[in-house]
Amino acid sequence: MWLLDALTSGFSTPTSENRLQYFRILIGVACFVKFALALLHRGWFRLERGGYTHYALKHRMGEEQADLISTTYRPVVAIRLLASVAVICGVEPKISALLVLCGLFYELIYEYRYNTIYMALMVACLLPAGNLGTGFSFSDRISSTNTWAQFLAVLITLDLYWNGVWLKVRSPHFMSGLLLAQYVHGAEEVKDRLPYREFFYPRPALKALDDSPAGIKKWRLAAQATIVLEAVIPIALFLPQARPWAISIGLLLHTGFALLKPRGIIGFSIATLASYILFVP
Repeated sequence: MWLLDALTSGFSTPTSENRLQYFRILIGVACFVKFALALLHRGWFRLERGGYTHYALKHRMGEEQADLISTTYRPVVAIRLLASVAVICGVEPKISALLVLCGLFYELIYEYRYNTIYMALMVACLLPAGNLGTGFSFSDRISSTNTWAQFLAVLITLDLYWNGVWLKVRSPHFMSGLLLAQYVHGAEEVKDRLPYREFFYPRPALKALDDSPAGIKKWRLAAQATIVLEAVIPIALFLPQARPWAISIGLLLHTGFALLKPRGIIGFSIATLASYILFVP
C-alpha cells in the first residue's frame, strides 16, 4: 500500500503529480457548489441586522463582534466564490486555495458544521503541494512533489469514514434506525411550513420506509449497511480489483446522503467523492 510506503520513506515515495491536480479542480467545484447554494433563498441577506443569525451571534459573541461579522459577510462570500472559480481554473492556485480556506473558516463562525471542517481540511491539503498545475494543463510526471499533500488528503478521508463508523456504532439512536426514520419523516411533516423547499423524498420510498415497526426495522438495516460500507470503502479504494466497486458504491452512498438534505450536503458529497482519486498513487 503506497500510503504506508510514503510514511516509512519520509514521503519520498513517487506518486503521479496529476492526481492532486485533478483533485484541485474537483475540490474547487465542491466549494463553488457549496458557496453558490448558500446564496440561494436570500442567503446574501443572511447576516443582516435584525435577522436570526445576527441575533444568535450577538447572544453568543456580543453585539460589537456580531456587527463586525455582519459587515464583512458579503465581501467574504463574494471573494470566496470567486476564489473557488480560480481554484478550478488553476489561477494562482495556492493563493486561491488559501482564500477559499479562509472563507470556509469564516463560515464556521456563524454555522459550525463538521462537513465544512472536512472541506476546509481538504482545501488545506493543496497548500503544501509542490505542483498543483496551472489552468487545465496537467503534469504526466511521477515524483514525490505532491506525495505529502496527497498523503494528508487520504488520511483525512480515512478519518472521516472510520471516525464516522465509530460514532455511529456508539449511538443506539442511529443503530436502531430510529434516527433516520425520525429525520426523514420529521422533514416530510414540516416541509409545507418552510418558506423554501429544502427536502424532497419520493412518495414510494416514504411509504416503504415509514415510521411503523416494520419501517423502523428497514431503517435499522439501512443504518447498519451504512456503517459496513463506510468501514469497507476506504480499504477497497486501495485495491485495484475492488476499486471500481468501491467507487460505484461510494457514489450511491453519497447520493443517498445528499438526498437527505440536498442544499446542505451536496458540496460535502462532491468533496468526499473527489478524494477517491487520491487513493491511487
